[in-house]
Amino acid sequence: MAENDMSERVDRVEQKVDALSVSVDAVSASVAALSASVDARFEQVDRRFEQVDKRFEDIDRRFDEVRDHFVEQREHIEFAYGRLERRIAGSELKLTEAVSRVEDKLDRLIDAQSQSRPRTSRRRPTKRRR
Repeated sequence: MAENDMSERVDRVEQKVDALSVSVDAVSASVAALSASVDARFEQVDRRFEQVDKRFEDIDRRFDEVRDHFVEQREHIEFAYGRLERRIAGSELKLTEAVSRVEDKLDRLIDAQSQSRPRTSRRRPTKRRR
């Protein structure tokens, strides 16, 4: 009886170990499937990060183009402003010279007029009383 009892116990333990082995194999297969799924997700995430990196590179390139455009505009404005300053300075000089010539001519004209006619005082005509 004791041997029978012991044999039954060993059989039950063997059955439990076999069931446990099948259960461990199933869990192992499930873990392997989950591992493959996680790996696939990580690959998707990596691809998306690569896409995001490309977009940021495009954005950086566009910002560089805009910055370069502003630099170019500033250089052009500085060049045009310099030309305008030179033209204004030249015009001011010409205008000053022209005004000076007009003043000289006016002075000569006034001097000539004052020397040719004696200066008379103007009086207001008085009203005659009757």
